[in-house]
Amino acid sequence: MRLHGPLTLLLTGIATATSTIVSPGSALNITALSSRNGYSVLECWQLDAFPVDYMSAVNYALGNTTVATWSRIEPRTTVGEAWAPHVQLSVVLKGLVKITAPSPGLATVGTAGTENHGPVCVPDRLLLSTNQVRREQRPETHVAYAMPGTPRSSVLIAADLKSASMIAGHFTEFPSDEPTILVQIPFADDKAPEHAILHSGTCT
Repeated sequence: MRLHGPLTLLLTGIATATSTIVSPGSALNITALSSRNGYSVLECWQLDAFPVDYMSAVNYALGNTTVATWSRIEPRTTVGEAWAPHVQLSVVLKGLVKITAPSPGLATVGTAGTENHGPVCVPDRLLLSTNQVRREQRPETHVAYAMPGTPRSSVLIAADLKSASMIAGHFTEFPSDEPTILVQIPFADDKAPEHAILHSGTCT
C-alpha cells in the first residue's frame, strides 16, 4: 500500500451538502511516543488539525506522509527495547500492542572506545551521559495499550527516534493470542504534525 501527500484520518460524521468546519470542541487527541531528556516517554498530543465534515465523515488532515507499510506480528512476540525508525503514525487493525516508556532495566549507550564492539549496556541508575542527565531525572514510567476500536485506542504517533532517546527507548510487546496487524505511515522528513502536549501518559 502506498500513501502520498496529506494523510486524512476518517472518523464517523454526518453528511452535509458542502464541506464545513466542525466545532472547535472536536480536537483530535492521540497518544504519542516522544523523547524527553534522552528518554522515550508517552504523552497525549492534541493535534493542530481542523476537522472538516464532508463525504459522510469527519476528516482531519494530518500532514505529509510517505510510503505506508502493512505489518504482521506473530502472537505473543516481545520486541524489547525499541525506538521509532521514523516519525510515523501507527494504526492497529487487529491484535494488541503494549508499550512501556521509558523502557525499564538497562539503558543502551554509545561509549568512547567501543566503536568496534557496538553499544555498551549499563544500568541507567548509574548512567551519567555527556550532558549530565542523571538517573533521578528519569521520567515517570507509563504503559499504553493499543488495539482496534476507537481512534484513541487504535492510533499512535511514534516520534522517539534513537538520536533523541539515547538513554532509554520504549519497550514493546505484542501479547495477543492472535497476530497483530499494523499499518505504519511515516511522516515526510521525520516531521511530526503540529501539536500541543496535553499531559504525560496516554490520552484518556
